[in-house]
Amino acid sequence: MNTLFVIFLILLTPYAFAQDPVVKTEIVSIALDESVNELYFYNGNDISLFQANPTGMGEPLRYQGPQRFMVRTSKQEFAMKPPLPAPHAAVDLPLNTERVLLACLKTGTAPVKLVAYDIGRSRIGAGDYRFFNFSHSTVSMILGARKFAIKPGQESVITDAAWKKEVSEIDVAMAIMKDNQMKPVYSAQWGNRPGRRNYIFLFDGPQDYKPIRICRFFDVPPAEPEKAKP
Repeated sequence: MNTLFVIFLILLTPYAFAQDPVVKTEIVSIALDESVNELYFYNGNDISLFQANPTGMGEPLRYQGPQRFMVRTSKQEFAMKPPLPAPHAAVDLPLNTERVLLACLKTGTAPVKLVAYDIGRSRIGAGDYRFFNFSHSTVSMILGARKFAIKPGQESVITDAAWKKEVSEIDVAMAIMKDNQMKPVYSAQWGNRPGRRNYIFLFDGPQDYKPIRICRFFDVPPAEPEKAKP
């Protein structure tokens, strides 16, 4: 009997390790180029519509399912007999967070590319600014009283106690190195709202005179979970 039990455990182990962790979170989406429409994902008990818009973050969607988040081009694909065809796009969601940002990059007829970011309360707070540098340049920045630089492929959360207190205007300036000289590429004032969390994506610009393209979005932090009554 003991031998049979050991054999059973050995056979079960690969299966157990192959199971995708279950993620329970909220998902918000944003399109960083073209709109994303008519895609679907499995949301625990049913098939839900997935879309993303370049004009702002979508409403948070409740998600409970595998860590491997997959979108397909039709509901019918989910009903096919296994093995199912490859999904249109997929990404691993971060674990143990109450909200995830799915950034969607779509150009022309190419499949959507998904990038998942943990944007839970512990990762970014109200009044904070989170920068993502998708460009090929190191971008030097002044944001209010803060001075910093973000290398290509890096991200950074910038915070200031003053931004969390009141509505204000923040001076913003950006520069990159070109021909061994620091070249200003952007200057403006951004309206700051203490209750918002801000997300700024930096891309290579379309022309030499505009070498950095900027996409700005915001959300509000997810609500604190209700405490159980004693």
